[in-house]
Amino acid sequence: MRRSLRTISITAGIAGAVFLGVSPPVALAAPARSSPAPPPTPAPAPGSERSAARGEARLESRGPSSSRDARSASAYCVFQTYGDYVHVSSTAFEASGHGWWVNGDCSATLAVVTVQLQQYYSDGVWRNAGAAGSQTVRSGGGAGNRATGRAACVNSGLTGWRSVVDVDLVGLADDPGKLYTPSRNIYCRR
Repeated sequence: MRRSLRTISITAGIAGAVFLGVSPPVALAAPARSSPAPPPTPAPAPGSERSAARGEARLESRGPSSSRDARSASAYCVFQTYGDYVHVSSTAFEASGHGWWVNGDCSATLAVVTVQLQQYYSDGVWRNAGAAGSQTVRSGGGAGNRATGRAACVNSGLTGWRSVVDVDLVGLADDPGKLYTPSRNIYCRR
């Protein structure tokens, strides 16, 4: 009786394995060892031309026209966010980008402008580089009335750069939009 129960158990186990699609053990070859992929490195951005020319980009944003209108959806004001193309600074060997704002019809007279530089990498990802520059400024831009983001250059390799400019109106809520300036390849690598 013992032997027949054992035979039935083994037979049932094999049949169950066949019905469930479990195959008998097979000797597997050891996987070939491949060298790890190299870490991403700064690189020129595709579709960007090498440019020494300075230019600017603009984003139109909205906020409430005054602090008391913050709850009313129809009471919006308009302002523009501006940023120049990232360039090599004329005073130091570093990437530099500026940001400012122009008031359309908002009651705010000041805004906190933040500029974060980003460098393009060989894996297709933009990464923050350097310290973000933040300044409370009046509308209009110009020297002394804008924020500057900077990142020191380690060498002069051709690399893709852009900046992210955020404007927060002082005393008013505004939309979360940020300006991403067009990418430019410059001879500065961090």
